[in-house]
Amino acid sequence: MLKFKEIDYEDIEILKAYFSAYPSRQCDRAFGSTFMWRKYFDNRYAVVDGTLIISAKFNGQICFANPSGRNPDAAFKAIEEYCGAHGIPMVLCSINKNELPKILERYPGSVAEADRDWFDYLYEKDAILNLSGRKYSTPRNHINKFKKLYNWSFAPITDADIPELIEFTDGFTFHAEKDESATVELGICREVLQNYKAFGLPGGILRVDGKIIGYSVGEILGDTLFCHIEKADFSYAGAYQMLTNQFLRFYASGDEIKFVNREEDCGDEGLRKSKLSYNPVELIEKNTVTIKL
Repeated sequence: MLKFKEIDYEDIEILKAYFSAYPSRQCDRAFGSTFMWRKYFDNRYAVVDGTLIISAKFNGQICFANPSGRNPDAAFKAIEEYCGAHGIPMVLCSINKNELPKILERYPGSVAEADRDWFDYLYEKDAILNLSGRKYSTPRNHINKFKKLYNWSFAPITDADIPELIEFTDGFTFHAEKDESATVELGICREVLQNYKAFGLPGGILRVDGKIIGYSVGEILGDTLFCHIEKADFSYAGAYQMLTNQFLRFYASGDEIKFVNREEDCGDEGLRKSKLSYNPVELIEKNTVTIKL
């Protein structure tokens, strides 16, 4: 019988090993997203015959990610047994459209439901790094304006930067007070900063006249750079566009990186407009699948 373990710091290397061995371009299948949001979604894990199973709670329902490892069949059977023993429906979450046909073939009559708010924004790295052509004129103009207006710098996050970064993050608290998800996100940002060495993820700081005005933290898996955290001061014109551009230039300039995943918009219209302005090559569709056994 499956025994799911709460995810904590002693599990970091185990999770990283599985996600690295079976890389995905989907943010739910990255270590950073899984670990950062583990408390919010009650993320837990189990391993069956070299195959990782992540469980979560979404809209109050226990669900399971698509198993990742050498024996998915054994993992699916273990999930079936677990659900039967606990008297709960078998629900799979974050199943992308490429995985869906095999799931429905395995479980005929199952029902899949996609939620646009949770689709990932995937971009061709070279396109949003270089921003060539008319369709990228808006972010390009923001970046050019930023460069003209400010004396700026960008550099990797170091241990010495952490207290200043936490103070900068705390500056967003007032704007997040009436938004539960924003408050949760700020708490996650603080945890990542306070345990930055343990997370072991790449990050960078954008400064103007030596003052922090933005920072990013991400992750590289296979041919994809994930942007897990992006925080910037809106009062600096073009700050977010410049932050994104410099983070990519520093961490994704090599030929091995082909794509950039900037994750979901969670239904936020401002975020949706901003992320669409970069012309994603794909919106990674994600489905919740209620399995018919």
